[in-house]
Amino acid sequence: MTAGAQLRGRPRLFDEEKVLDKAIELFSSSGYSAVGVNDLTRATGLKVGSIYKAYENKENFFAKALQRYIRLRETQIASSLAQLSRGRDRIAQLLHLYVALSQGREGIAGCLMVAGITEMQNFTFVNDILRQQIAERRQVIGDLVALGQRDGSVGNDAPPALIADILITLLYGMRVLGKAQSFISEADAEAWVSSALKILD
Repeated sequence: MTAGAQLRGRPRLFDEEKVLDKAIELFSSSGYSAVGVNDLTRATGLKVGSIYKAYENKENFFAKALQRYIRLRETQIASSLAQLSRGRDRIAQLLHLYVALSQGREGIAGCLMVAGITEMQNFTFVNDILRQQIAERRQVIGDLVALGQRDGSVGNDAPPALIADILITLLYGMRVLGKAQSFISEADAEAWVSSALKILD
């Protein structure tokens, strides 16, 4: 049973978006296993009883936070790419976005997807959400590569799915290095993206 099915119809006496945003910050920075219910109460302001009434258990809470995180990121990506038409330009913009996300405070805070992937052995159903999101991101990138091959902006004629696998590895790898504070400087960002884009030539 998914978190959505378990939690459907329960009224909320709090601003759930704000609560989930706090949970996203906590889970991203600390990981799933290291976060206890007391940590969630301190971060969100909810009482222990309210957490269990609303979400039943920690995995459900994490699942709801992850689903919100995915929705917010997908909206951000769609908005960022909306004004671009060529496949290569859209891929470049996606790389620039992840470069920005991997630096500064947000870079150190980390990516909730990466946090979840590293702890897949601790979940019962969240893995399905993680795998679906990876598959959807891979498909989107593959579609952008295919678009670039059609419009002439991508010269590499390898299968789009293969190129997408390499690019998605770069995206998630950036978030890992950003959390470790080992990613490139802002000054080097443009050169990094230019180098990464050579895979499309």
